[in-house]
Amino acid sequence: MNLFNKSAFSGSKRRSLGRRLAVTAAWLGVTVIVAGCPATQFINEGPGQATDAASGRAPSGAIGACRVRFSERPPLVNKALWDNLPKCTPRTPRRYLRVGFGRDLDGKRVEQAKGNVDAIMAALKAGAEDKSGNVRMSRMLRTIQQQGLGDIRLSARVERTTGRSFPCDYTYLLNTTDKQYSKLASGDTCPAYAFDPKTRRNQCLFDTSMSETTWLTSAWSCLAFTDTVGEGQSCYRLCSFDDYCAAQVSCAAPNFDLVLCALGVCTPERVRGLY
Repeated sequence: MNLFNKSAFSGSKRRSLGRRLAVTAAWLGVTVIVAGCPATQFINEGPGQATDAASGRAPSGAIGACRVRFSERPPLVNKALWDNLPKCTPRTPRRYLRVGFGRDLDGKRVEQAKGNVDAIMAALKAGAEDKSGNVRMSRMLRTIQQQGLGDIRLSARVERTTGRSFPCDYTYLLNTTDKQYSKLASGDTCPAYAFDPKTRRNQCLFDTSMSETTWLTSAWSCLAFTDTVGEGQSCYRLCSFDDYCAAQVSCAAPNFDLVLCALGVCTPERVRGLY
């Protein structure tokens, strides 16, 4: 009987002790977990990468431009914008306009380049004349094409072959787009804005104080970046839905690009059919 009671007591005592140990172990575990859980850490990651506009790069949808080293300001380019443009480098985005003419390390060819630009601007001024303007434009373009074949900047832009059986009517096209643009723009005479990296805002790319500048660039929105009628601001709208005017768009587009680049505003060249 005593042995039985002693055995029973010992078993009861062992069970009670086991329960106390289990509870103690559980509390110790909770204490360790609570004590070992670190506070929430917020790491200072800094301000992050600046936006394109804040860092001086043209944001998406804006025209970017850079100044060609050792070049002169084209007469049709806004001087205030020219003064703020960064110099072109190998790291400049390809979509940027390359602005400047007469690039030469020693300046020997600058005077010749100025003479060529002055001749082009004079032809543009006379080009608006309905009777003789297109003849002056055609002569000027033939000269640019001949000179351009020996110029690394222009040679790829010279249209060497064509299936046209008629000359382009530049005067009619640009006279029509000039008048229509002034109506569509509601008084804004600037046909294209470029991003100014200094002021961090868009500024007119062209000097609109000269009539020949606005006359040539009135068709910018449909001729500068595309060979396809209807892309961008519709050339049909700029042609006042005139079929004859619209027919001149594809005819004049390559030479429009050539003239702009000869004047020192070079749009990106196509590479394997892609910009």
